[in-house]
Amino acid sequence: MTAPTPGVAIEAGHEATQAIGAQNGRQAPRSRPGRSLLPALIIVGAFLYYVLPLIATASFALSDGRHFTLAPLTDALGDPAFHDSITLSAGIAVLTTIVSILIVAPTSYLIVLRFRRIRTLMDFVTILPFVIPPIILTLGLRQVYGADSPLGVDLVDSPLLLVAGYFVLSLPFTYRAVDNAMRAIDVVLLTEASESLGAGGLRTFRSVILPGTLLGIISAALLCFTTVMGEFTLASLLGYATFPVFLNNVYASAPREATSLVIVSFMITWAGVLALAVVGRRAGGGTTALRRAA
Repeated sequence: MTAPTPGVAIEAGHEATQAIGAQNGRQAPRSRPGRSLLPALIIVGAFLYYVLPLIATASFALSDGRHFTLAPLTDALGDPAFHDSITLSAGIAVLTTIVSILIVAPTSYLIVLRFRRIRTLMDFVTILPFVIPPIILTLGLRQVYGADSPLGVDLVDSPLLLVAGYFVLSLPFTYRAVDNAMRAIDVVLLTEASESLGAGGLRTFRSVILPGTLLGIISAALLCFTTVMGEFTLASLLGYATFPVFLNNVYASAPREATSLVIVSFMITWAGVLALAVVGRRAGGGTTALRRAA
């Protein structure tokens, strides 16, 4: 059998290469123009929806109608009523957040660990604040705990009634965040392992469960805090001059000052979100280790 000449071999190699290239060209998916434009459209849409209103708000708040000025912001920050309202809102928000975490975290832990049969009932109960409007909740609180209370108590002037109302309003957010964190780890296995090493229930919850659900608890605390700081109906109907009530009153007479305080409130909220992201990254390592251990 005669060997092929070099020219024939080279020509055959070229033909094989062209055939492979044509086959790859047929198999390679062609990029659609719409797909390449989709990220740009999302960015532009997000800018128009989020950033553009903020720019318009800042341009209105930090001006006198013609020129840029910080006078509306400084006047608003120097108002004694602003300091009283922000102090009241922050104090009630912190107290509500502490009460919510102290109640929701152990309750969610016990439901996942011991009382799984009532999980559906708890899911339904914690969604009820979404169904009941805040104005109905406020009227109910005044009827039960007001001057005409059938219990013989008048708690309308007590901040505890406002804290209780805010606890109910923020319950869907706090419970969901903590419950999802509890379900993300094997609570039963971790509890049994801790108890087999001699730890009690309280120590197990404090030393094992809380570190594993730290990110969810912090998320719940942030959601509760921001919900309370921005709630208007409950405080207004109960007669408390919180920060949202102060903004509503100021806007009627000084809209630029009120709008500048809205920007400050927005910056505080974003600072909390960034703090949550930082804490979440640090807590991620511990959560991952607990999941692997489970």
